[in-house]
Amino acid sequence: MILDAQKQTRIEEVRDLLGAFSSEHLTPELAGYALKLWEQIGRKRNYVITGGAKEVWAAAVVYVIARLNFLFDQKNPNYLPPDTICGYFGTKKTTVSARSKEIEKACRIRMGQEGLCSSEISDSLTFVQLPNGFVLTKQMAKDMGIM
Repeated sequence: MILDAQKQTRIEEVRDLLGAFSSEHLTPELAGYALKLWEQIGRKRNYVITGGAKEVWAAAVVYVIARLNFLFDQKNPNYLPPDTICGYFGTKKTTVSARSKEIEKACRIRMGQEGLCSSEISDSLTFVQLPNGFVLTKQMAKDMGIM
């Protein structure tokens, strides 16, 4: 029971940090992805989130969403450098990067993960196989009227 209370406290603390960061630096869509990912992490039974600083957890969640949505690319209209994330939360880039990779592995997140990145990105990185054996991106299938 004590562990559950600690976990619930951590979930709320990080959710608050994500909300504060999101209101300053993220679009509502991206903020939604970050909160969705944090909820997903919080539901993991075998993944301990009570250890480590809450700021590192929050920064790592934002880092994962930024990586999935190509926010580290300067040409992206929502460009968000890693230094901005780490500076806001007062964390080190190496620590945040390592924790974000850990999150991706634990949640089995892949590039183009539906629900954590825009549909344009997801559709261009998801493949479908047609009955005749051809393999297309989901976006190409939509453009051709197949999906």
